[in-house]
Formats: sequence, C-alpha cells, structure tokens
Amino acid sequence: MQRKKIRVLIMVGGLLAGGAMFGSSNAEAGATAAMLADTCAGCHGTNGLSGGPAMPTIGGMKTEYLQAIMAEFKSGERPSTIMGRIAKGYTKEETAKISDHLAMQPWGNATSAHQSKNRTHISSKLADQGEKLVKKGKCEKCHEDNGMAQDEDTPRMAGQWVDYLIFKMHDLKNKDLNVPQPKKMAKRIKKFSVEELEAMAHFYASQK
Repeated sequence: MQRKKIRVLIMVGGLLAGGAMFGSSNAEAGATAAMLADTCAGCHGTNGLSGGPAMPTIGGMKTEYLQAIMAEFKSGERPSTIMGRIAKGYTKEETAKISDHLAMQPWGNATSAHQSKNRTHISSKLADQGEKLVKKGKCEKCHEDNGMAQDEDTPRMAGQWVDYLIFKMHDLKNKDLNVPQPKKMAKRIKKFSVEELEAMAHFYASQK
C-alpha cells in the first residue's frame, strides 16, 4: 500500500514539474542556471531540497552525477515515469547548467528539513539492523562515511528520505526494471532480502 502511494506521489509531482518545464521559456537562449533549475522545484523542491518522501533531495549532489543521471533518463536507459520525457526537453548544455546550479546548493537532511504526514518515520530498531547489514555487505567500499560521501558514480544516501531509499532498493532488486547499477552492486543487492534492504534504507536515512 505504501509503495502504491509513493508511485502516485511520484506521478503527480512529475506532472507538476513537467507542466512547469513545458510552460516555461527555458529553451530560450540566455536562460540562467537558476531559471532552468526552477523547473525541477515542482518535484524536487526549491534548490533541490525535496519536500516530500517520494522525491529525492538532489540539491548538493555532485554535478557529474546529476548530468549522468539526466543523460540516462533522456536516453531511456534509466526507467522512469515522467523524468524521461522531462530530460528530453533539455539540451546537453542546459542539463549542465541545471546540474552545476543544484550541485552548489547546500545539502538538507530530509528528516529535519520538512515534515510530511505521508512520510515513513525512521525506525531506530531497523536502522540498527541496517547498520549491521551495511557492514556485512561491505557497502562502505562505495558509500563511504555512512552514505555521506559521493562522487560522479555515487549519490549521497545519508539523510535522504527513507521512503525514497526504500523505493529505490525495491527497484534495484527488481530484475525486470534493469535499473543501471555497477555489477558489483547488483551482486550485493541480490544477496539481501527486500526486508533487509529496507532496514539498510532506514540506516542511511538516519545519518546526518
């Protein structure tokens, strides 16, 4: 039921963002990075600070990572509900501007930035269990500093919405979706049950 609710929220938020984009003048020459990035606010919040559990905070993430994700959405390599269509509306240069602008924004932890009636509250019990599983899976090899570290291939996970992390864990576990991910990560994900992955999501979400 919670997963269904998240998908509905994503569709609604995505449509709002899509409407903002296609109704704007972002394709005009001379549009600033801030103007272009404003079209993302319908889903991802002002300056990329998400206001709802179904959408990830993207402000403060690495520009290289954001550009890579947008390219995957645009090509169809990364499955999506609305992002694929939105990404096609931007040129490579515009995507670079948006990514640079969002990367310069300060990161805001989802749990402290906003309150949402629909959000799942982080369970300390599951977070403790998740910490052990993270160590067992050797996730620190890529997601260093308890998920705070990031680079062009790795997004920040610490302080992200727990609902979103759970949603993505399910996607990574679902072979039919073929979500792009490193082979070594796919092997590790395969070893864990859905319940264990959800506990790991609670752990990463609890980090600040």
